[in-house]
Amino acid sequence: MDNQQQVIDYLESLGTAALRKMLLEAAFANAELWKRLLTQATAAKRPGLGVLEKALRHSLTPEGNFGWADDAGYADRVEDAVRLLDARIGDGDPALLELIEAVIDLVERSVEQFHESSALLDDAIRALHQTHLDACAALQVPPEELGRAWFRRQLEDRWGFLAEVSDDYFELIGEPGQAAYWQAAFEAWEALPVLEAGDRNASISSRRHRIEAIVEGKLAQAGDLDALIRAKARNLSRSGRHLELATLCREHGRLDEAIRWAEEGFKAFPINEAYPLEDLLIDLYRERGDRDQAETVAWQRFERRAGCNAFFDLLKVGKAISRESALRARALALLWSRVEKGEAKSAQHRASRPSPLFGFERDHLVGIHLQEGDVEEMWAVFCGGPVSVKLWQQVADIRGKTHPDEAVALYRRLLPYVVEAEGSGARYDRAFEIVAAIRQLRIESGELAKLLTELGEIRSEWKRKRNFMKRLDEL
Repeated sequence: MDNQQQVIDYLESLGTAALRKMLLEAAFANAELWKRLLTQATAAKRPGLGVLEKALRHSLTPEGNFGWADDAGYADRVEDAVRLLDARIGDGDPALLELIEAVIDLVERSVEQFHESSALLDDAIRALHQTHLDACAALQVPPEELGRAWFRRQLEDRWGFLAEVSDDYFELIGEPGQAAYWQAAFEAWEALPVLEAGDRNASISSRRHRIEAIVEGKLAQAGDLDALIRAKARNLSRSGRHLELATLCREHGRLDEAIRWAEEGFKAFPINEAYPLEDLLIDLYRERGDRDQAETVAWQRFERRAGCNAFFDLLKVGKAISRESALRARALALLWSRVEKGEAKSAQHRASRPSPLFGFERDHLVGIHLQEGDVEEMWAVFCGGPVSVKLWQQVADIRGKTHPDEAVALYRRLLPYVVEAEGSGARYDRAFEIVAAIRQLRIESGELAKLLTELGEIRSEWKRKRNFMKRLDEL
């Protein structure tokens, strides 16, 4: 017999008085249980809804902030509320709907006080919304009134639970209720002020965002493209709205309109917001066959981002417009000019020369040749000036395939940076990986004497790093 069954059998053997005494003792020692019992005791008397609301508010108002899994007890209290409210639906009191909505509002605001909420609390909140739906059906609320109320509630939906029961409400209210719902939605939308690029603060409103999402979703569903474009154009306060409009027009074959929206947004907003429009513009110009414009915007983007990744983004555009070779040469020339400028400046200020731990302009060229597989050009660029440490291991790995001595020398230069970067108690995985690479190169070259000398030097230099020495014992 397991422990659970033992307890069940024991409780069944007790009389009513003994069980009552045991439950009271547990409730006095457990505030959570006491709250639940007090609420249920109040509800058992079937008081007026005002008294019931007071009891539920007392039960469902959390005290303080809570961490992970603290919501389990609170979820139990919400489930108690669901059962108590379900039991009052049959009374036929229309005021019950207001009480249920007040409880939903309280519970959803209380979720913010939990560091994390689990599926238990989510399910309890879903049950509350189901109770509201059941009450609407049982109390036979006029569909027009329910449609307008449903729209208002959607604007206050904090966590998205209403979206899960949206279809059920629409089925309940039928065509008259749906007509009232959409009338309320479009009236609220038409009352919103038109926003331009400078109207930043007004665009932050969550209420506005929800109204726009509802109305624009309806227009998209209806397939009225012109109406949808006009609707979206009422709020141009964010670059993302121009992106939506440009993308929408592009998807429907209206390329010139798409370009107009993208150009307008790109000019209206700072580049840190508008860069997705820049990327889209390049594609739109290319699709329209406007190669010069595509190249101009692509080059402006490259000048601003100039680097390895931006280089290959530029070449993709170049290939698409049949100008890859010219753009490649132009981009490399720009990168080399930045290398020369940066290194000349560094030479003039030797005392403040940056550490290899930081990035250098030359890094981009090394990265380009690495990615293209041009190992000789990569090595020439690498040896020509300062390159940041982050690239050394990758360069050494490739150089080791043809020039092991040069690779070993680079690994040895890299090792101090890697070892010293480790903190107390470190495993020195990367440092071990570098020494293992040196060992492998010497074994493949049959240079065991050099290997023993190098391992001895490494051990001597880093003997104070005991964890590192232990890792080297694994070789």
